[in-house]
Formats: sequence, structure tokens, C-alpha cells
Amino acid sequence: MSRHRCHFHPSRVARVSCRTCGHWLCDRCTSVWRGRVYCSRTCLARGLLEEWSTAAWSLLRRPVPPPWALGVVGAAVAALLTVTAVLAGRLLSEARPETPPAAPSLQLAQSEVEGTLITKDGRIALEVRGMAGAGVLVTVDGTPLEVVVLDGRGTATVRDLPTGTTSGDVRLYALGAGSAIRSVRREEPAAPVPSPTPTVTPTASPTPTATATPTVTPPPEPTATPVPVIPSPSPVVSPTPIVVRPLRLSRVPEMRPAPSPTPRPVHRAPPSRPIAVKDRLPDLHLVPDAGPRIALTFDGGSTADGTTELLELLRHLDLKVTLFVTGQFIQKHSGLMRRAVLDGHEVGNHTFSHPHLTSYARDRRHRLLPRVTRSWFRQELLRTEKLFRKATGREMVPYWRAPYGEENGTLRAWAYELGYIHVRWSSLRGASLDSRDWVDDEHSTLYEDSNRMMRRLLRFPHLAGGIVLMHLSTHREEPPWQVLPPMLEALDERGIRATSVTGLLEASPTWRPRLREARRRCQERR
Repeated sequence: MSRHRCHFHPSRVARVSCRTCGHWLCDRCTSVWRGRVYCSRTCLARGLLEEWSTAAWSLLRRPVPPPWALGVVGAAVAALLTVTAVLAGRLLSEARPETPPAAPSLQLAQSEVEGTLITKDGRIALEVRGMAGAGVLVTVDGTPLEVVVLDGRGTATVRDLPTGTTSGDVRLYALGAGSAIRSVRREEPAAPVPSPTPTVTPTASPTPTATATPTVTPPPEPTATPVPVIPSPSPVVSPTPIVVRPLRLSRVPEMRPAPSPTPRPVHRAPPSRPIAVKDRLPDLHLVPDAGPRIALTFDGGSTADGTTELLELLRHLDLKVTLFVTGQFIQKHSGLMRRAVLDGHEVGNHTFSHPHLTSYARDRRHRLLPRVTRSWFRQELLRTEKLFRKATGREMVPYWRAPYGEENGTLRAWAYELGYIHVRWSSLRGASLDSRDWVDDEHSTLYEDSNRMMRRLLRFPHLAGGIVLMHLSTHREEPPWQVLPPMLEALDERGIRATSVTGLLEASPTWRPRLREARRRCQERR
């Protein structure tokens, strides 16, 4: 038996050494590539670079026959001449004078523009419909309010109109599709705009030409047509006149604005505003105000040895738990995922590839590794979420768990922007609810048999509100989850009920609003 210890996990027995740096490694830390063992991707890259450089150097040192040498030199000269000819052609084409582009003009949209006033919670909004990509100017009492561009479905929404706005106060101006328009809010027009607004009567069949105008019923006194200011990014604009499309507003009778003598300020935050680093979410590992409840969680990496027996036991015990699985686990065992969902278990995110996120294995500090960026980390979570939706047709619960427990406030903030709350196992005063069932080496100092494991978990200082960590697969001869029945009986004698993470957070006045906020973020993002 080897007397060496693993470089990254001193409690484990090392069996092989890294081919590049020579560090001794256990079975869990080895990375085999074509029969060679490496401890990390860095060592793998260094090893491959050394092999390729040695092979290239030996190839260059070989004598080359004269015919081959002449062929290589001729090919290099031909490639150089080709590149020179291409560059010369580009320089000549760029030197030719080009015809100046025509100035952009505002074209009339080929569809009617409609609007609907909607009042909800004392605020008035306007829904605009028309041709996709068209620009529409919205004015209230002759004052330009906003220029909106209709989306791919031909709709746009103008929110927070002034209190007391009616259909007679609002006018829509169709500015055309593809025109260079910039949104403006409450800017004064260049020309004076009179207070009375002319009544616009829609024509029976509008002509799609730029010279057609609707029939206008003049008011008692002669007034001027309001001309809105439409700033354009281009300094040159065609003098083509802007044609006003007729306005058709349909009022929703059952939704009327609440009477208010003075406008009330509206304080509303954006729905998915990214949270700052200083507003990091607290670490969730113990919920003291959840009552006599304890959450059981199971992590799944890539293997599923014994997972079927575990699901059978949970069904027999009528116990619903929380599973944290990786994207690789979902790819390999999609059938087990569907079975777990049908049994009523909730599934959280455990990243896609179960990577190391911090430097804890090297220096016992949770510093982000160089490759862990915000976009890379988001893809780890979103890719797993997409695979779970494809395999089960369901959505993941808004929880995630960092591999190896390596996380910090920055990672929790990045995940919370997507609607995920980090769920760690409970630890208090040197004790932990980590079952350590992943230790399968009987010679390790961390190894515990099932009965000893159960006694240690039940000695935790604060079982009510705790979170237990176990795993979906095992390499032990006796599965560690065989202690679940006696453990549940011991918890029942103390008046503590086993549940899922959602059951724990829903019973907590502290975490219940945070859970609802996470669900809202997930729904808006999806």
C-alpha cells in the first residue's frame, strides 16, 4: 500500500503522481488523458506543450531532401505574392471615390397605429400597436412625451402617463419603420404648440403614400398642427414631411384611474436590477426561525451508483427532499431525473461540470480562480437549467450549491442576479451536518460507518432549522442512507420533522420574502 498522502486532500491515500509536477494524488483528484495522469488542467497543458515542442524540434532537426526544400520555398514565395496582390487590390478599391449615401428620410408606416389606455394601481399606461419596427411619437396635450419603437410583435408600452390623462389628450404620430429615431422624454418642441388639440378623424381606407393626409375637423378657432421635435443621429435629414396617422384609442371601461387631487410620486425599481456587491445575499446554512424542521439534501455529481435504491427508500418513507445535480448528471441519467420529479422531489442547481470555483483547496481561502468570471459562471448555471428543462419539462427550484462548498459573496451575488439562492449545509461551533458519506476509504481518518455517522449528526447543537448534506451515489459496500429510517425515528422523538429546503424557507419569516424575490427573478428571466 502506498504511504503517500494526496497533495490536495491529505486525509486520503495517494496512489499515483502527476506526470508534470510530481504531486501525489488520490483517485478523486486524478485527471487521466491518454494514459497519462495530471493533477490539473494547467499541468495537462504544460505536459502537452512539452510533448509537442519536443516533437516539433525533432522534426525540424531532420535533414530535408533538396526536392522537398525547393517545393517548400516555392510555396512560401507563391503565398507571399498572393497576399501582396490581395492587399494591393484592397488599397486600390479603398482609394476610389465613393458615391455619398443618400440622406435618410422618414417614411410612413404601412399599417394603422392603435392605442389602448390601461389604468392599474392608480397609474395610467398606454399600449401602442402597429407595424413591427415602426417609430411612434406619443404626445399628451400637445407636448411630446416619448418616441417608442415597436418590437418584433408590433407592440410597445408607454408607462406612467400623467394622472387624469384621457383618450382625447393623447395623439399618436406614425414616423415609419427603419428611420433613425432617438427616444425623447418631455422635451419642448422647437415651434410653439397651442393648448387646444385638433380632433383627428380617421379615413375609411388610408392610402399608403407619403402625400395622403387624413380628414381634419377644424376647432372653433383656427389652430396650428403640432410639429414634434424628432432628433436624428444623422445631421442631414430629408425634407420629406411627416404624415400623421389617425389615432384610434379604445378605453377599457372597467379600469378607471382612482381619483387623486394631486399626482403622487411613483417609486418603482427596475424588475431585474443587478444587485451590487455590497448588497450580497447572506449565506444560507442554518434557519433558526423555521420551527422544528430539518432539511435533507442530496448532491449528484456524475455517477448514480445506488441512486435507484435511494429513490425507492425515499418513496417507501414518503419523504420529499431536495436534490442538487450537475448538468453532466442530467445528461447521463435523465430517466432518474424524471423519476425524482414525479416522486415529488425538488431539484436545485449544482453547476454543469462540478468545477473548483475558489482557491480553498490550495490556500484555504475562498478567492475566485482566474477562469471564474461572471459570464462563465452564469453559463455553468444556465446550461444546467436548460438541460433539466429539456429532460423533465419542469423548472428548477431557485437554489444552487457550490461544488466542494467553495463559494463567496461575489458568487452568491452573481447567482442571485439569476434568481438563485445558495444553499450550504449547516455548521455551528465546530460541528457540521455534512454526513461525509463521500469518504469511502476505510483507512481514512474521516471515514465513519453508518451508525457512527448517524450519532454524529444527531449530536449537532441546533438540529431544528438545519440542512443535512448527503449524496446520490456511493462506492461503499453498505449504502450510507440505510441510517435514514432510524434517524427519522430519532428526529420524530425530538419533535423535529424532515422536509425539503422549500419547506424550511417557507416556514421562516426571515427567508420567506427572499425566496419570493428569487422566484420573481427566475420568472422574469425565463
